[in-house]
This record gives sequence, C-alpha cells and structure tokens, in this order.
Amino acid sequence: MQPRNKLILEFWDRSKELNIKNKEYMDFVKKFLTFLLKEDIKNGDLTTSSIINRQKDISATIIAKENGILAGTEEFSLLNKDLRIKRLKKDGDKIKNNDVLIEIKGNAKKILERERTSLNLLQRMSGIATLTHDLVKKLNNKAKLAATRKNLWGLLDKKAVSIGNGLTHRLNLSDGIIIKDNHLKIFNHNIENVMDSVKNKSKYIEIEVENKKQAICAARIIKKLSNNENLFALMLDNIRPEEIKSIVDELKNQNLYNNLLLEASGGINPNDLKRYSDCGVDAISMGFLTNSAKALNISQEIK
Repeated sequence: MQPRNKLILEFWDRSKELNIKNKEYMDFVKKFLTFLLKEDIKNGDLTTSSIINRQKDISATIIAKENGILAGTEEFSLLNKDLRIKRLKKDGDKIKNNDVLIEIKGNAKKILERERTSLNLLQRMSGIATLTHDLVKKLNNKAKLAATRKNLWGLLDKKAVSIGNGLTHRLNLSDGIIIKDNHLKIFNHNIENVMDSVKNKSKYIEIEVENKKQAICAARIIKKLSNNENLFALMLDNIRPEEIKSIVDELKNQNLYNNLLLEASGGINPNDLKRYSDCGVDAISMGFLTNSAKALNISQEIK
C-alpha cells in the first residue's frame, strides 16, 4: 500500500487537471468567462464607445492593493488573449500592496470594457487562494484542507483553492462516489447493501457517517470489501472533534484505521480548524473556503 499521505492526495486532489492545457478545463473557462463578459457588456460599453477612438491603443497595469496570494493569471491571459500581456507575477506568488502584477498593451476599447470582468476574476481567485493559504498554515501539517462543491465559480474556485495549497476534492459528481445520508435513507440505512452495489463503479468511494456507531459499522464493511481496486474514506459529518478523536482511537483499536481515510466535514469554520486538525483526520473540508472568501483588492490603472 502507498504511504498514507500519497493516498490522501490521490483521493482528494485533482489540481493537475486544472490548467488550460487540459481541454476540458480550458473549454469550461472559455465558456464561463465569455458568459461573464457578455453579461457585463450586454449591448456594448456605452461610456467607452462614446468617448474613446475605436483604434486607440493604450497601456495599463494590474496592481495589488493589499497583501495576499495571486491566482487567476492564466485565466486572465486567456480572457485577454488578443491583447499584449506581460505577467510580472505568477499564480501562487505572495504579493504585496502596490506590487505591479500584470502589464497590458493594446486596444483601449477592449482593455476598458473587460476591466471589471478581468478584475473580478483575479480578485475572487486571489481571495480564495489567500484564505486557503492562511488556513493551511494553521493546520501545521496535521491534516489537509479541502474544498467542497459549495462554490459559485465551479472549476475556477477549485483551482484557486489548489493555488492556496488546499485540495480540490471532487471536481464533479462523476469524479468519485460519496454515499450521503439521503442515499442511505433510500436503502433504509443498510450500509452493506449500498457499499456492495458501488464497489465496481469507481475507484474512489466515500461514505458519510454521523456518529461513532455508524463510523465503526461502515469501517468494518470497508475492511471486508478492501482490495487493490478501491480507495475508501469515511466522511465524518457534523461530528464534534472530541467524538472524532474517540472514533479514530476505536478504529485503531479494532485494526480498521489502515483500510480507509478520514474526512471531517460539516459547518467547519476557521475558529474550529485547530480542534479538528488535532483529532486525527486526514482531511478537513470547508465550504467556507469558496463561499465566504473576501475578494482580494486588485485594481487596473491606465498608464
């Protein structure tokens, strides 16, 4: 079996897929940014078209207005591919207030009409990357921090988390199997029947449990199903850190710990993070990363 840390990354990280060399990712980014741009411009930038010569070229700079972690430069370049772009900083760089991040040259109309969409992109992705980076440091390598599917900008939000050194979790519903409480209700909470029916459908299988009894029951079933074809995990949902620690201890006592990975999830916020990182889980997933991150202050200035 691979070292546990490698299994954690294999199970919960898809960051290698999140670059524009990957056609699926590039197609998503193009469609999403085109939608945002069309929504903003609608029938045209009335201000710019009224006062700026259509042929006029200008230069502009993208400047940081606060410290943080930069994200979204690859996507920014794709959005502005018909302009001359010079990236002075790259994704993942620590940036400081007043740092010049990107230089732009080209048609004034295009630069001005895309300003808001371009900045929204950089501000949101950098805000998520910055928050993730700051929270990962609090974990002191005791657990990995992961995103959830509670996001507004889909794969862009997931990539921003990965730039901040977090794990992406599933990128979509076909990425792996997570058996949640509503699935179990349909099967009258017969965990064994559900697990047996999914074992050949995906390499990655996770099951949500809500207490110690369910966790131990699921772990015993996983041990019976364990093979070289599947990786299993328990999602410890809305369980207090003290009870999670007791679950981890019991899994080790019953020789069940090595057959699965453990994720803490459910309403976890930054104030809870250290308590969860100390209880023995492999990953902590937080919707907070993508639904509560503050946009990083970044501006565009005409030279």
